[in-house]
Amino acid sequence: MKAISQIKDGRIDAWNFLLEISIDDYLNLVNDVIDKNDFQRKRVRASKTVYALLKEDLKLGCIIPPLVIALSNTATTDLNMGNISSYVIENKKDLLILDGLQRTLTIKDLLNELSEDSIALDKVKNHKIRLELYVGINRLSILYRMLTLNTGQTPMTLRQQIEMLYMDYLEQQKISHVSLIRETEGRTARKFGEYNFHEIIDGFNAYLDREPSPMVRSDILDNIKSLEKLSKENQNIDLFESYIQAYHKLLEKILHLSPEDVTLPDEYIEKNDVFDKTAYRIFRKPQVMSGFGAALGKLIDFEMIENIDSIISLIDKLKIGDAYEFLEKINRYLAEIKQKSKKIGTSQREFFLIYFRILFNRETDSYLNLTETCEVAYQKYASENF
Repeated sequence: MKAISQIKDGRIDAWNFLLEISIDDYLNLVNDVIDKNDFQRKRVRASKTVYALLKEDLKLGCIIPPLVIALSNTATTDLNMGNISSYVIENKKDLLILDGLQRTLTIKDLLNELSEDSIALDKVKNHKIRLELYVGINRLSILYRMLTLNTGQTPMTLRQQIEMLYMDYLEQQKISHVSLIRETEGRTARKFGEYNFHEIIDGFNAYLDREPSPMVRSDILDNIKSLEKLSKENQNIDLFESYIQAYHKLLEKILHLSPEDVTLPDEYIEKNDVFDKTAYRIFRKPQVMSGFGAALGKLIDFEMIENIDSIISLIDKLKIGDAYEFLEKINRYLAEIKQKSKKIGTSQREFFLIYFRILFNRETDSYLNLTETCEVAYQKYASENF
C-alpha cells in the first residue's frame, strides 16, 4: 500500500488520504468488514450486465474509480503520509466501506471465477487500484459522505437513507413492548407494537417540522445539519421516545375503544371507497402517524398542551361513542377527500393534522371525542381546500 496524497475535508473536518494498493491486498484489508457496515446497501442483484462488464474490464487491467473507505473517530494528529499505510493495516477491523461495496463484491466474485486460471488470477490480483481513506470521521459525517457519494446506478432507497439518518435513535430506543422494523430486515410491521422504522421517522419529522408531509430525497442532506444539532442535545433521544410512546398509546386506546371485531362488512366495502375496515388499521397508517406528529407540534406551539408526554393523559380520556358509527364516518369523509384531491396522500395527511388538532383542543365542542371530531375536521378541511 502506498500513500499518494493527503487533503483536509473542511465540510466534515476529516483527513482524506489517497492510497494505491493491489486488488489482492485490498481484499485482504476489507474482507472481514464487508458485512459490517449497517449503513451500506447489501449486495445488489440488479445491474448484472454492468457488473459483468466490470469483470471483463478488470481482466484487461482497467482503472476503476477510487473506492472510498473510512476509519471512524480516529485521532488524526500523528497520522501522515509516512505512517498512514501501517496504521490502516493495524486498524483494519475498524474500517468501513463508504462507496464501492458492489465493486468490491464483484472483484471477489471475479477472483473466485478465475480460481482455476492461475495466470489470469495473478494478473487481476496484482492490478493496482486507488482508495480514498477518511480518518477522524464521525457517524453523521459518514452519513453525509455516503449520501453525497451514492450517485451510482444502484442508489440507496429513500427509506434506507432516512433510516441511516436516524440510526442512533434506533439503537438507543428501548420502549417496552415496542419494536421498530428496518427496511433491510425484509419484512413489514404487522403485530401490535411493531412499527416500520421509516414511517415512525416520518411521524417524528412531522413533529419537528410541524408539517405532515413525508421526507423527500432533497430533505436528506439538509436534515444532517439539523441532526448535528440534535445529537448535541441529550433530551432529543427522549423526545423521539416520547413521540413513539404517545403514538403507541394512541393505538392502544383505539384498540380498546374499537376492537378488531368491530369491522366494516364485506358488502359495505364492495359498495364504498374504504380507507380501511377497522379503526386500528386506519390509525396505524403513515398518513395518521405524520398528521399526529405535526398536530402535536402545533398544539405545543399554541400552548394547548405542554409537551408530548402530556398528550398521554389526554389519550386516556378519549371516547368514541358507537364504534361502528365512528368507523363508517371517518371512512366516508376520507373517501370524499380522496375524490376531490389531486395528491391523495398529502390530503390525507393534512386532514389528520386538522383532526388531531381539533381532537385535543379543549376549546372545541368535540374535544376528546373521536367520532364527533370526524365531521368537524372534515368541515374545516373542506373549507380550506374545496
